[in-house]
Amino acid sequence: MDEIKDRVSQLRKTQAPLAFHNLQDAVTEHVEDLNRRLSAGLAVRETPTTFEVHELEKVDALLRVSLTGENNIHYSQLVKRHNEMQSGVIYVRASQDGAPVILFSDFPRSNVQVSYQEASKRLLNCSF
Repeated sequence: MDEIKDRVSQLRKTQAPLAFHNLQDAVTEHVEDLNRRLSAGLAVRETPTTFEVHELEKVDALLRVSLTGENNIHYSQLVKRHNEMQSGVIYVRASQDGAPVILFSDFPRSNVQVSYQEASKRLLNCSF
């Protein structure tokens, strides 16, 4: 039993950064699309374990995403209609085939699997 837990833990340790970078790529692509179609004036700033979406020339982030020590993805996003920050966790499920899956909380229902493109829309759309 411990061997299985160790194997899953190791898979999550290697696949969570991959999921994080896949999500970062999807968000960057979504931001570029918004800038092209709507002249949104958004920029993505990144470090190895965090990325943020900002309005150009503004300090505060509309979206901040980071990889947690538990190998999940934490986010904080601005919800414009309420003018407040909301945060949550995107869970990373390890896969034997090497392709991690991401799950959003869908309270009160169980977590729901989403594509990286769908996740980027969920993360950014509430900021407009």
